[in-house]
Amino acid sequence: MDSAADLRSRVVALEHKLPDVSQRLTAIETWQRQKDVESARHDERWIAMEIRIDNRFSGLESSVRDIKTSLSRINWMIISGIVAGIVGFLIRGGFAP
Repeated sequence: MDSAADLRSRVVALEHKLPDVSQRLTAIETWQRQKDVESARHDERWIAMEIRIDNRFSGLESSVRDIKTSLSRINWMIISGIVAGIVGFLIRGGFAP
């Protein structure tokens, strides 16, 4: 009989703990869902930010290409001016007295 009373008291104690365990499990599941949603939002923000950065860098690449083209033209103009100056100097007589 003693073991039956002991088992009965254990069962009663477990029955009293069951609602608390159920509440804790529900709270943990709710927290997990919130974290999953938060993680998904964070991932979407990163993806959107990466897309914006890629767009900016592609715009920068085209701008750098345009600047490079302009500088190349300016260099050719400077070189052409120097050559024209040398040719003009030679046509006018150069170093001849």
